[in-house]
Amino acid sequence: MGLRSPHFHAKVIWWHGVGAYIGSANLTNAAWYNNVEAGCFFTEEEMLEDAIDEELRAFFRAIDEHASPLTEELFAQLERRAQEIKPTTLKNRRDLEKLLKVPSVKKWDGLVHRTRSLATEERKTHFLEEWHQTLQQLRDIGTRISDDANRPRWIPAIVPAGAQADQFLHAHYYSHVIRERRSEYESDFIKNRENPEAALSAAIKWWSELENPPHEEERTLTEWTPFLQAMLSKDRILTLSENEFEEVCKRVWSIQDHGRRVRNTTLGLPDGRRYTMEEKTHALAKYLYARTAATGASILETLFYVIHDGSDEDLPIRLWNATSSEGKYRIDHLGKSALGELVGWAKPNTFPPRNNRTSKSLRSLGFQVDIYESTPSDKNRE
Repeated sequence: MGLRSPHFHAKVIWWHGVGAYIGSANLTNAAWYNNVEAGCFFTEEEMLEDAIDEELRAFFRAIDEHASPLTEELFAQLERRAQEIKPTTLKNRRDLEKLLKVPSVKKWDGLVHRTRSLATEERKTHFLEEWHQTLQQLRDIGTRISDDANRPRWIPAIVPAGAQADQFLHAHYYSHVIRERRSEYESDFIKNRENPEAALSAAIKWWSELENPPHEEERTLTEWTPFLQAMLSKDRILTLSENEFEEVCKRVWSIQDHGRRVRNTTLGLPDGRRYTMEEKTHALAKYLYARTAATGASILETLFYVIHDGSDEDLPIRLWNATSSEGKYRIDHLGKSALGELVGWAKPNTFPPRNNRTSKSLRSLGFQVDIYESTPSDKNRE
């Protein structure tokens, strides 16, 4: 817990996987039942389309960064203050200003003093720092599990280490993190964050002793990985037909997962019935294939830009340009999770595939990583 400065006056309720309320109402009975308040509710679909989820995460991250640790000493001062203002409220403001001047409270002028360009740059810096840190964690895991001592016998040694890292985390996620059809990655994170190495070592031991793939990981590694590498290669990616692009989408977990949460009408599907994941993936692939970025780049040109148009060192910057709300190469419904995974399948030896499931699996092991999208539940894709 932390103490926020007086500049924090937001009223936001975010039901992950459902939507968010942003408005004037405090979380009080008077606000909800007596006062005249104003507010907006954005569905998860609308948040994803307009990158509102990204804006909210950056907003709360900035709040947390400027919060002061709620120490016992500071809590005692707050209790004393509460007792002092009981007889009168006239000196409330003076007392509060005095309290906020104690050395343990961070000084902050609030978000209103940040320009839009500065806020964007801060989000970009955070993204790049977190991306590089998580990328190295995935590379280290790939090196460890691709070692002969840790690689299950059903995985050929020629399979890229980054792809093995992805499927190791895939298996761990669906075997250990999903419990009673719920993703318990956050409770696991709290348990393992003090010693992620111990949790990772135990998971690697479990993986190395598997006689058979628990969730068709062998198919992904031996059939889908070479297919995706070929389709997303520099010489091939710009020539993909709509059908070939759909075949790529059908092998990218984050695209399938996102497709099931996109409104039917957005994808040109009649409302009134429940569609299968295969049907939604087909519709999303068709939707994406027809989209263009602000630059006028097609989906294939956008993928080429991110994956191949420049050095690998600058690839994370191109990824940011294609996924941030200000990015000129951004295409609706092609987010960080999907692009992070596509980059990984195109270049698994350099960039292990990373999607939202990968991040949740890493977080369950105690690693401090960002979750790009939040869903109400996680179910096996098979």
